Amino acid sequence: MQDSGNNLLSLSRAGVLLDKIRRNLVLVVITSVILLLILIPFVRLIIGSFQIGHPAMPEGWTLENYPRAYSLPLFFQALRNTISISTASTILTLVIAILFAWLIERTDMPFRNLAWALILVPMAMPLVLFALSWTLLLSDNAGAINIFIRRALELIGIHLTKGPFNIYSYGGLIFIQGLRGVTTVFLMVVGSFRMMDPILEEAARVSKASTSRTFFQVTLPLMIPAVLTAAIYEFVVAMETFEGPLAVGLPARIFVLSTLIYFIVHLQAPVDYGLGSVFGITYMVMLLFMLFWYRRAVGYSERYATVTGKGYRPRVITIGKWRYLALAMFVVYFMLTVVAPFAILLWTSLLPSYHPPSFEALRLISFANYREVFIEPHILSVAWNTVVLTGITATSTMILAFFVSWIVVRAKMRGRALLDAATFLPRSIPGIVIALAILMTYLSPPMKYLGIYGTLWITAMALVVSYIAFGSRLMNSAIVQIQKELEEAAFICGATPIKTLFFVTLPLLFPAFAAGWIWVAVHTFRAFSIPLMLSSKRNEVLAVLLWHFWDQAEVPMAASIGVLLIIILIPLTLVLRRFLVKVSEQQV
Repeated sequence: MQDSGNNLLSLSRAGVLLDKIRRNLVLVVITSVILLLILIPFVRLIIGSFQIGHPAMPEGWTLENYPRAYSLPLFFQALRNTISISTASTILTLVIAILFAWLIERTDMPFRNLAWALILVPMAMPLVLFALSWTLLLSDNAGAINIFIRRALELIGIHLTKGPFNIYSYGGLIFIQGLRGVTTVFLMVVGSFRMMDPILEEAARVSKASTSRTFFQVTLPLMIPAVLTAAIYEFVVAMETFEGPLAVGLPARIFVLSTLIYFIVHLQAPVDYGLGSVFGITYMVMLLFMLFWYRRAVGYSERYATVTGKGYRPRVITIGKWRYLALAMFVVYFMLTVVAPFAILLWTSLLPSYHPPSFEALRLISFANYREVFIEPHILSVAWNTVVLTGITATSTMILAFFVSWIVVRAKMRGRALLDAATFLPRSIPGIVIALAILMTYLSPPMKYLGIYGTLWITAMALVVSYIAFGSRLMNSAIVQIQKELEEAAFICGATPIKTLFFVTLPLLFPAFAAGWIWVAVHTFRAFSIPLMLSSKRNEVLAVLLWHFWDQAEVPMAASIGVLLIIILIPLTLVLRRFLVKVSEQQV
């Protein structure tokens, strides 16, 4: 009789549990997906740091990986390089971005509206292409710009056998990373210049302060909170950059943390996953710390808002004879970030082998490389992989972000704060570490029996992890704008939660969803570090194929693929800008 009562009690508890699961089915499913995508791989990475041998067949447990990793001189060299290069490139980025934000928004520089549009164009060029193009322009011996300078110097009797510049150096890395960060920082600070309350600046002018003195003693101090936020963000981005250090730093034996991890788990023989895991965790902890300070800086900047609610904007400052010098500086920047890199890639793609630009080389020009791109079965297969990966990643990321954001913003469920934190966690984790964590997870039992290692699915999973933070933040902001009454009306009419989400909420959020989809698609199409770490013959994409051509000294083929990538990405970037404008208008 007692056993019968216990059985009834157990059945009752099981029924209550099943009822709770059924009522919170969306939360259970989404939490399970986040657990599978994000938490399990990083737990596996931590476990791997205490193991020896291959993840598929570990040979035992050890505590020696940590002392061994931290005793390597190469680790401290890479750490020092990562911090110093990131610091210097961030300073360069800030100087250029703040200068252009002030010139474009606050002065009478000619063609400043055109400059506003053109400063976004560098986003269409993948960073790996930007770095590779500058090796063609500034390599010590055969760089096109160096050759031009040497020939010009010979006219005045100065003879150089190489140089005078060398991209394969610390200065080269700082130059590449510093220029590439300008667009992002510009977008982060330009709004503060546009909306700043002009009262203090006007007071300075009434006191007979010059334009330069007003800028340095009034405008710039008022911008410090916004600049601090942008500086920390850019520093984090610079620290996790992989493409420039791979293309420029590795040939010069200049290691940073990202290339050190890639070298240890991909290039050296034998590979050492235990050591790579230790470096990956160290790298991750450093950036988590930086993310903490970034969040604090954002909170700090909100306390010092100088945006006016009055119906006027700061007046345009007349800079007189400096107007055309300001325009010339922008033209030089645009030449360095877009025109020169694209021109050298286009030139190289038309040749059978790389030759510096010259009249003699004009006779070698042909479209043979492009014909091969469009008829070679392997390249076409890789192009299809890229399209499929882009579609899978963008769609999966935004659908997952949509559900996560709805739970976080709308649903009154326990654990939603933890779910929100879990989806934001990957923002502070470098792509190379995300790829390593996913790699180790699906090489190890029991996950290896799923058979997704070496397929497009494993690459898509890693990219979804990398982009889910952006997607969820974008959807959070959009869902806040939708009134709850619209969803409640659907519930009253008998619609289920899933039907309401897909047929009421999602259509209302379409501009934000589409903007997020295109943003993820653009970044997936040009993604490099994660696909390279997870690449195999079955899941190779165009950016990785481009690198393999380059690594095998088939530079013209790499350049032709690069030119086509840029041509595809430019209209996607312009469409993205249009949708982002719509989203910002909805959120006003």
